Amino acid sequence: MKAFFYTASLLLMLAACGSLRNEVDPSILSAGGEKLVVNGYISPQDTLLTVKVSRSKPALAEPSEGVPYVVENATVSLTDGNRVVVMRYNTDRQFYQAPVALMPIRTGQTYTLTATTPDGKKVTAQATVPPPVPIRTINLDSTITTSGAIRTKAYRVTFVWEDPAGETNFYQYAGYLQWKDNKFSYPIGGQNEVPVPNIYVLIFNRDRATGNLLSDDRQQGSLLTSQSADVAKIIVQKTDPPAAENVSYSYPGARVVAQLLNTDESFYRYTNAVARQRQVGNSPFAEPVPIPTNITNGLGCFAAYNRTEKVLSLK
Repeated sequence: MKAFFYTASLLLMLAACGSLRNEVDPSILSAGGEKLVVNGYISPQDTLLTVKVSRSKPALAEPSEGVPYVVENATVSLTDGNRVVVMRYNTDRQFYQAPVALMPIRTGQTYTLTATTPDGKKVTAQATVPPPVPIRTINLDSTITTSGAIRTKAYRVTFVWEDPAGETNFYQYAGYLQWKDNKFSYPIGGQNEVPVPNIYVLIFNRDRATGNLLSDDRQQGSLLTSQSADVAKIIVQKTDPPAAENVSYSYPGARVVAQLLNTDESFYRYTNAVARQRQVGNSPFAEPVPIPTNITNGLGCFAAYNRTEKVLSLK
């Protein structure tokens, strides 16, 4: 009798689980079809205008061998409302480009990007260049850790900027340490050997999801501070010189370069979503992150930013 009840209960549970299954109409997933994907970012600091054009892959599309997803035969143009520049395709680098002299990027100006393909696809997008936001200070601090007889001093940097009041701003920050390495040098034009510059990209403590992105939500008009980043770790004696002098001794000609991008909202939303989706990855248990786009009739992002830099020489 017990076996009968166990069997009946199991059958009821299986029936209940079956009711949880919902069939998805494949036509819904593939309704969007193939679209043009455009990625381009402009700033007054550009030395070359570049735009990447590719094709999306529909969710249920059959794999097509030999069909590249990079679009090489598009017509890509950029206009500021007065002049138009048509970009040429760079086969080696697989993007469309144009000299910045043909279309200078200026603060406050709105630019329109258009891409068309021979099969009739056409996408457009607009971006307005935000103003630059200067970096106020770069701060160099240090901490000491001791392991046995070895004392290690770790140097870290943060930098501060003042957010403009009365407007919404979006930021991305970065930085690097540059110094001359006397171990590796080469002669130039018969002259004496010249030290080769070394560059170490600073890795800032960051939110795993959003990286070095920041908005001034509820902080408009206040001082904003970057996360900290390790600059160098040096074994020191009990008595050592000031922080900057100590770093300069181990890294000749060292200087910290802080970079701040004041971006438009499209840049912030797109970059933020892509960063969060990378954290999700291919996990079947995580909810996919919708990727926003400002490309009319297409996908991707066309955005603008303005970059400022500040240098701290470690002499």
